[in-house]
Amino acid sequence: MTVEGTWTLSIDTPIGKQAAELVLSRDGNRLTGTLADRTATLEIIDGVVSGDVAVWKVVKTTKVLVKKIKVPVTFTVTVEGDRMRGRVSTGRFGAFAVNGLRVR
Repeated sequence: MTVEGTWTLSIDTPIGKQAAELVLSRDGNRLTGTLADRTATLEIIDGVVSGDVAVWKVVKTTKVLVKKIKVPVTFTVTVEGDRMRGRVSTGRFGAFAVNGLRVR
């Protein structure tokens, strides 16, 4: 399975669909890269590939009321050709569906 490349992601959240750009590189079963949304570009950490399943994490800083907190976000997706689908887990903030399309 090839997961490397640039992907557009759509994440279904309680406040509507959120778009992001994902850039992945692979070295063996290790994934690295970036995830960018309208507010930040985040480094991929703990990225791995096993068969057609890819898992990676990012740490998003968000503001809750007046306090900034760091939220670990874990993506678990299945890749089929130029499409990916799966779940995004945000801990206490819930889990959401994610879909992606490779653009290059």
